[in-house]
Amino acid sequence: MKNYLSFLALLLIINSCQSSYKVGSSVVSIEPTGETVSLALAGFAVPYEGRFTLGWEEQGTTDFLLNFTAVGEQFYGVNAQGELVVFDRQPVGKAKIVGSNLPVKLLAGHGNSLYGITEEGDLYVTQPAGEKIEWNKLSSVGDVKSFTSSGEKLYMATAQGDLCEGLTGGNEITWKVVANVGMIQSMASDGRRLYALGEDSVLYQCELPYPQESWVRIGYNNGESYPIDIRRIAYSGDKLYASAFDNKLYTNKHNSEGNLSARAISFKKGDKVAVIVGVDVCGFDYSFIQSIKDEIYRKRGIPHEAVLINASHSHFTPVTQSWITWEKQNQHPDTLYLNNVVRPGIIRSIEESIDNAVKSDLFFSRDTTTIGRNRSLRGENVVYDNLVDVVQILSKKDNEKSLLFLTGCHPVVADPQVNRFIASANFPGHARSIIESTAGIHHSVFLQGCAGDINPNTTFRATGEQLAEKVISVLNGPMSPIEGDISFHLDTISIPVTPWSREQIEEYLKNAEVNPADGIARRDARWAKLMLAHYEENGTPPTDMPVYVQTLNIGDWKLVGLSREVTTEFAIAIRDLWPDQKVSVAAYTNDIPSYLATDPHIKAKDYEGYGSFFWYGQPNHYPLGTFDTVINHIRENNR
Repeated sequence: MKNYLSFLALLLIINSCQSSYKVGSSVVSIEPTGETVSLALAGFAVPYEGRFTLGWEEQGTTDFLLNFTAVGEQFYGVNAQGELVVFDRQPVGKAKIVGSNLPVKLLAGHGNSLYGITEEGDLYVTQPAGEKIEWNKLSSVGDVKSFTSSGEKLYMATAQGDLCEGLTGGNEITWKVVANVGMIQSMASDGRRLYALGEDSVLYQCELPYPQESWVRIGYNNGESYPIDIRRIAYSGDKLYASAFDNKLYTNKHNSEGNLSARAISFKKGDKVAVIVGVDVCGFDYSFIQSIKDEIYRKRGIPHEAVLINASHSHFTPVTQSWITWEKQNQHPDTLYLNNVVRPGIIRSIEESIDNAVKSDLFFSRDTTTIGRNRSLRGENVVYDNLVDVVQILSKKDNEKSLLFLTGCHPVVADPQVNRFIASANFPGHARSIIESTAGIHHSVFLQGCAGDINPNTTFRATGEQLAEKVISVLNGPMSPIEGDISFHLDTISIPVTPWSREQIEEYLKNAEVNPADGIARRDARWAKLMLAHYEENGTPPTDMPVYVQTLNIGDWKLVGLSREVTTEFAIAIRDLWPDQKVSVAAYTNDIPSYLATDPHIKAKDYEGYGSFFWYGQPNHYPLGTFDTVINHIRENNR
């Protein structure tokens, strides 16, 4: 009887341990929305012309248009004969001719008014209605090449390359030059940004408050995702419209697989809550992640060290961090996408996961995979951490299953069915989709491991299929219960670096500027100017490149998250610190300002150990011994 009661007590203890967790999950889309026309894709510096989400959807056929604009829901244009025409957003052929008391070459809709500029450079205005338009002259504006309205102001680009801003007031317009932008074929505006088709047939945009310095590329005919040549542009009904050389009307769209998301899982035991978030972005800046953690702490009281945010690092996602030495379109994130889509998406996923939490059991297991290979090291230095870690969450409320899975491999390879110009979560997204659709999983979260020097062996869809198959195999095998309390820590490891001298940088800049047509030389010139600016403004470039180490202990499962693009050997060494425990190691966490490489990379001066630091705008590469410094600190802290 005594043994039977002891056995019952043991069962109660086990059940109590398991049921003491409350776990919730959430998936929130961070797909590009209509508030942006186009987004630069991250991950690759080439082609140097850029990769953008901008694509086009055919709306109908028009006749040849020399120019067109929108007034309300109608388009007004000028045809090949110089006649004024009107058509709607889905034209079906030749536009209706509108009577006009004079010919105009350029048009701009402004509120309920239609402005026109003649070949002679005279500016007119009318209130379009009925079968006949009577124009009223306002002033002479000279040789204007393109013309548009922001909804508040008028803009025109002159033959001299000046961009002029016009304030309307009664029958008078006051013009001032706000930028020199070169030759512009056509312009449009959504009230926040100005869009321009350059003489080079490339589309650009600028922020209206900063018309001189904020111009960036947003698209061009790349022959794949953007296969048309456009003649003129206009903006109407939250869409950019393009009249193309095939006499068809198009609207903009974001080319995307549609699977970009922020995915959170929250874990609670007692008064401790920890949250893990996987985000389909290539990377993020420390300040951005801190702002999210600030808000979560303010709204939910969860400390910064309890929220771990990991980037999947797909090279086919919109830019979400600064790469100041890249070409201009990649140097800074699109503020509307970053602050109106990604940031609130991450925050919402965290909060929803907390609010959705129910009593759940947790289980852990792992296997190995062959999806990757070391892309840089050879011979005795070759190493690949091929583990796949899986945490399964089983709801005690309805037996609903969710899971988290982790491995380290660069989402860097495209697929023939999804070209390099299309936004995509790459193999992590494809694996998630397969797991959820075939294994009865409610939500799945991918965490990127130490993938710095690991590339896939095949296309991303084949990679995703192989990874999903392995995860499902793990789920169908034995799994170990996760038991115990929750704790969390965030440590900073200071790594001192020695910046180049001013003289070294000046010589480097001089050599780079010899060949401005070369993309690498342009990068080197930007890097050198950035370092010289540090000398001028701060006395020296940065002399410390910290590594952040975040540790979440969810019971007896330990998740260690490292900042930066960490190479594969770090994961193996960290797990070896706790050989008898369940330990998973993620990289791309909290901050991704450079690579973090081992000594063989640094000695070889390969991309991971040397060249990448110029792309990231760092003062130097890490010194030899950095690997030992990081591992020793983690060992000593013993979190």
